[in-house]
Amino acid sequence: MTENNDGRNSSRNEGPDLIDDALRLVDTLQRKLLAAGVRRGVNAVTNPQPKGDVWEEAIRMESERERPPLEELAEIVRKSAPEVAGHLGRAGLSLAGALGRTWGVVERGLEQGRAEAERARAQREERERDDRARDERMRRESSTDDPSAGEEDESRGEA
Repeated sequence: MTENNDGRNSSRNEGPDLIDDALRLVDTLQRKLLAAGVRRGVNAVTNPQPKGDVWEEAIRMESERERPPLEELAEIVRKSAPEVAGHLGRAGLSLAGALGRTWGVVERGLEQGRAEAERARAQREERERDDRARDERMRRESSTDDPSAGEEDESRGEA
């Protein structure tokens, strides 16, 4: 009977050890999966790529033929065109906006230049009119003050 008890005790003792080992194994596996997930990304752990055997891999690598350059170029354009078009569109809009603002500045500058030129021309014409009027007044005053001065001017002109 002692053997039965000993046998039962030994199997009971092994039972918890087996469960502890299994729990440790699951814990270790979870830590390794978590570390692999951090390194490779969660997608690599949750959805690993199906791998074939070595023979399948060797045949796939060997059978990859070189594609014609035109086909490679078409694939590059097909993959890159949307991104490039987006960049070019945004750059074109920025350029159009900058050109519009620049044209506005140029127009304002030209309008200010025209206005200043018009003002300067009007002032010059006003000065010239004032000078002519003053000269005319001076001529009239000098001719009314000294009648002989007018005769001298005429005699100089005839001689």
